[in-house]
Amino acid sequence: MAEYQIRRCDRHLTGGIHPETHKQLSTAEPCEFVDTPTRLLFPIHFSGGGPGKALVGVGDPVAKGTPIIRCQSGIVHVASRAGTVLDVTDHAMTHPSPEQSACIVIEPNASDLQDYLSPMNWPFDAKALRERAIEAGILGLGGAGFPSFKKWSNRTQTLIINAAECEPYLTADDTLIRIDTHSMIRGACLLSRTLDIQTIVIGIEDNKPEALQAIEGALKESRSDCFFDIVLLDTKYPSGSARQLVWLTLGIEVPTGSRSVEAGVIVHNPGTLAALSRAIDGKPITDRIVTLTGESLTRPKNVIAPIGTPISHLIEATDTNPQSLHSVIVGGPMMGYRITDFSAGITKTTNCLLAREVEIQPESPCIRCGACATVCPVRLQPQQMVAALKGEALSRAIHEGLGDCIECAACNAVCPSNIPLAEWFRRGRFEMKENAREHQQASIARERFEARNTRLERLAKEQEAKRAARKAKSADALNKARKAREEIS
Repeated sequence: MAEYQIRRCDRHLTGGIHPETHKQLSTAEPCEFVDTPTRLLFPIHFSGGGPGKALVGVGDPVAKGTPIIRCQSGIVHVASRAGTVLDVTDHAMTHPSPEQSACIVIEPNASDLQDYLSPMNWPFDAKALRERAIEAGILGLGGAGFPSFKKWSNRTQTLIINAAECEPYLTADDTLIRIDTHSMIRGACLLSRTLDIQTIVIGIEDNKPEALQAIEGALKESRSDCFFDIVLLDTKYPSGSARQLVWLTLGIEVPTGSRSVEAGVIVHNPGTLAALSRAIDGKPITDRIVTLTGESLTRPKNVIAPIGTPISHLIEATDTNPQSLHSVIVGGPMMGYRITDFSAGITKTTNCLLAREVEIQPESPCIRCGACATVCPVRLQPQQMVAALKGEALSRAIHEGLGDCIECAACNAVCPSNIPLAEWFRRGRFEMKENAREHQQASIARERFEARNTRLERLAKEQEAKRAARKAKSADALNKARKAREEIS
């Protein structure tokens, strides 16, 4: 039995809101597997882990688990079902951008053929675990898709399992904790033992009693010697944001411009740790739990779906006609994005499909009520930032704290003027990152230019020195010849 304690969080989230959770919509029915679709689609550059390279070509047979994409970060994505590569072509993707991208299209067959990685036996070191995470395609499954192995530092003291799942409608993490608790606990223990982490913290909102009960049961059955500190959080959005969760559970404030790993803290999603446990047994990520929810679906529920499944296929799994929907939100109502092409395939980071009809209210001028500042969990002044962005004064918006915005959209929820504040901030942050990237590229180009000039100057000096040496040598030879003639005469 693993040692653990349960305590109520004694800190309170700054700002935040208490929206209707609507989580009961998708938890009324048990989680179930969906049938394999007739097509599976895998974006080569947008599956998580950065731009990628296709490892297969048209006509190639693949098994479940066959590597098909390798990303610049090293992360490998595999085929989620056995079949044949039908095409490699531009296709719609599950991404905020409406643009198409190169995708691998696989036609599944009825084969049960599966490629496994070699199981890892304890003990193994951090290097071996990182290599396994790369081979198995382990990413942050909470939505960010950041390669997990990049967070693993030997200086880490604490692992936080982010079980808050604070956004309305989402219940994928809640469902995973209920049905696969042992994998989550085992993944956390193996990661902690490998990195010599002293404490495992589970931050969970107090509206998940079934998940909490499942965690207690798994810990009582576990033979691990790890200690788990279970922290019950008030149900308030956005308590599950990484920076806010670190503060609530540990009292550590992550400085501006820093990440929690720099403070010795790793924050992982429950699904990520469960996937790591399976990867250690030799199973790469091929499926994930997706919440199918919203008032526009006939039978909302959670499903286990192959990566690459078209959105239309999942909508049909709820006994809903995809043609009856104009769009769906990928993710939750606060931080999700809207798509209209349901032929796109889900990726590892697709945790929710939300279908609901919401009347978009017309935007009115800001009335300076200050409600957005009151609910901002980062203590920003959203009205000042949006005024700067509307005036194309990006530098002023950055001065107001644009870089600290976590894009939680709590400000949107309370704005009486219906100003799309979060959309402005996302656009501004994207421009800020693009400017930083261009500045970095310009700096690299300048350094390259200066290095070239330095090299050319050095070569010119070397050539001049060689010419001077030859000239001196020739002059010396002439002097010797002159002296020799004088002596003869």
